Amino acid sequence: MATKFNITPLFGIPLYQSIVDDVQESDLEYIKSLDYKRYPTNDGSTTTSKFVLDDINLKDLKQKILHNCNHFLYDILGVDESARFEITNSWSNLHKPGDEAGGHTHANSMISGVFYVQTDRDSGDIMFHKEKTNYNIFTPTIKVPFKQDNLNIYNTEGWAIKPQKSMLILFPSTLKHSVFVNKSKIDRYSIAFNLFAFGKFGFDNVTQLGLDNTTQA
Repeated sequence: MATKFNITPLFGIPLYQSIVDDVQESDLEYIKSLDYKRYPTNDGSTTTSKFVLDDINLKDLKQKILHNCNHFLYDILGVDESARFEITNSWSNLHKPGDEAGGHTHANSMISGVFYVQTDRDSGDIMFHKEKTNYNIFTPTIKVPFKQDNLNIYNTEGWAIKPQKSMLILFPSTLKHSVFVNKSKIDRYSIAFNLFAFGKFGFDNVTQLGLDNTTQA
């Protein structure tokens, strides 16, 4: 007889995944035409501009990405609209066959995202890593074995997503992530970006804080 039960993924880390509809091929070709330079680690390339989504040629794409960001923040997470989340920087990454990205987090931001411009099933999954301070169920000092055919969000040390063209992924900027080696025969292009909240925070007392985005005209 089956036991009735319910499990609440308490204090879970939100990881948003969607497909951006109606992306124009002209946008994708424009992203490929931007100026790129190799990372010092020589494992990929990035645009010289760190504000690519502010480019007037990508205005429509930025609005579509922001639409998904607002859905995640205000509809799913329930953030109050008085906190205005804005894209503060953005850049395109180019990973040729054999390139990869090591584990890292994003500084000076609250929410980070990646939008896939060109990819295929062998061009490298994005892996999200569980930090030692995120215990899940057992502390990292106790190595309890888990069944390999039953790894899930409650027991895994990492969570991989296989990207698709026009896929958008959003996550807290503190969440460590890496990208597997591009084993395909095509270049992988993606746009990474960060969001920060502006507005008035706190209550009507000495803890209240007001933040404005001074980079906006």
